[in-house]
Amino acid sequence: MKNTYILNLFLSIFILFFISDIYSQNRPIDCYGINPDHPSWGTTNDLQIFKTQVSYADGISEPTGENRMNPRKISNEIFAQEGLVPDTKNLSDYTFVWGQFMDHDITLVLDDEHETMNISVPKFDAWMDPNGTGQAIIPVLRSKAADGTGTSVDNPRAFANAITAYLDGSNVYGSDEVRASWLRKYVDGKLKTSKGNMLPYNTITGEYEAPIDPNAPFQAMIPGDEKWFVAGDVRANENVLLTSMHTTFVREHNRQCDLIKAEHPDWTDEQIYQKARKIVSGLEQSICYNEWLPIMTGTTLPEYTGFKSDVNPQISNVFSAAAFRYGHSTINSKIIRMDENGHPMPGGDMRLAEAFFQPHAIRESEGVTCFLKGMCYQPEQDVDCKMIDDLRNMLFGPPGAGGMDLAAINM
Repeated sequence: MKNTYILNLFLSIFILFFISDIYSQNRPIDCYGINPDHPSWGTTNDLQIFKTQVSYADGISEPTGENRMNPRKISNEIFAQEGLVPDTKNLSDYTFVWGQFMDHDITLVLDDEHETMNISVPKFDAWMDPNGTGQAIIPVLRSKAADGTGTSVDNPRAFANAITAYLDGSNVYGSDEVRASWLRKYVDGKLKTSKGNMLPYNTITGEYEAPIDPNAPFQAMIPGDEKWFVAGDVRANENVLLTSMHTTFVREHNRQCDLIKAEHPDWTDEQIYQKARKIVSGLEQSICYNEWLPIMTGTTLPEYTGFKSDVNPQISNVFSAAAFRYGHSTINSKIIRMDENGHPMPGGDMRLAEAFFQPHAIRESEGVTCFLKGMCYQPEQDVDCKMIDDLRNMLFGPPGAGGMDLAAINM
């Protein structure tokens, strides 16, 4: 059932995305008008779809669950993982990294900084309350309600997808004109990079040494006075493996620009950029539909039978908040770094808990190649109901110092 649902969801995105060239030479960055009958479907800030009846306490907006078991307690009893459980199909770490990269192309619901749903930590929790204060919490923010929703039982709280729902390369190019424009070099169609052919930093030149650009696009979890990589999606710095994937696709865009310019020396920057964007978006789709989805679902896509304007490509709430989170169980606690000869890097491997929002780790590793090679070498964890400590006890923080529990937060 889960596999069929995921396959159908991606199939709808695939079918609708490819009709864009019929109506416009260049697809809008926010995807508005791709479906001429329903121009706002799947666009930036379009509402996510509810596949089930809403279950708010008041039928409008108030959360439920006050009398349910504590999520952290459930996590400790069900999701705790002892030792490694490699994937039975011997799939590599690339599999879960690609899943996260795809997720960040099609779904993003923003948090509401003014609404908390903190999770109480059981007293004497070995990881989060070892001193038995009984005061420890896992900080959680509610998803931000879409404007104009949550006013009545006939208009319950809903959520806007802050990025395009189409598999369109928005994780590389952005989902709005401001981000898309900032990322562009405006020379030969290329995207900005920094030294070492890395992602640009949030500075006025894109280089690490330059002053911070106050107009640089927002990046998730990033203090305004620090230097971070900027990419098409706000979560690009979340971990070094994800950052490596973002870097790879920016490099591919610029490589395609060189090929296009050589073939069409009279083309403008805009023509080269749009052509390369189409190629890179198609590459993402090809990998997703021809390689990644078949190994994840055990099913190949049926033959394309034509555009269906009544198929809404928007992401459903249950897919975003539940179904597509299965991949959290497949993540490894160790990040392997390998040199060009396939040998361990002198600095050794990294632990995932040390790799959250750490772009400096990429600079210290002299780029992303060592991470890309390491992903090939290590099998991912199996798809199950277990989760490594780095995600379940140390998410975004060391033990006893603010680490969170992704399993509990998912619930």
